[in-house]
Amino acid sequence: MRAILFSLIFSAVAAAAPNPTIENLSAIAVNGKVSVRFALAGAFADSEMVEALQSGLPTTVTYYLEIFRDRPNWFDDSIDEARVEVICTFNSVTREYLLNYRRDRRLIRSETFSDLAQLERRMTHIEEIDFFDIGRRRPYKLKVRVRAELMRGWLMYVIPWEVATRWRETRVRTAAP
Repeated sequence: MRAILFSLIFSAVAAAAPNPTIENLSAIAVNGKVSVRFALAGAFADSEMVEALQSGLPTTVTYYLEIFRDRPNWFDDSIDEARVEVICTFNSVTREYLLNYRRDRRLIRSETFSDLAQLERRMTHIEEIDFFDIGRRRPYKLKVRVRAELMRGWLMYVIPWEVATRWRETRVRTAAP
């Protein structure tokens, strides 16, 4: 009886939890470099993310990117991987959001926003030019995969779990001349 009750509560909480997804993933190779573009949909569908932003807590979206050679019926050949962190902090005095964009723990740029909608778009739309170096590898044999971790959720205010997307992958295409 307890197991049934627990499974009902867990399924109700899981159904109410936000379900973010990676969309419009594309990878294009030009001169031995791969550019990656994608969007995170449903990240701000839950009011918890907006409340965390407006409370002044540093709110982070972490993207994990990998480029690999797809080998059917065998282990994939990993070429490179990277981590992109988009960290936002709200300053209640100036009423502005500070956005720090980090790649592999190095600060790439900082921006300030006063509009929440513009900030959400900047946090969820990623476009990286010449992100991966593939050298002389043939692009048509390569794939890029992306995953995002948004924040920590709480089941019944006791059990922590990460709100994250599933891996999304696409083939690397060559740019049309």
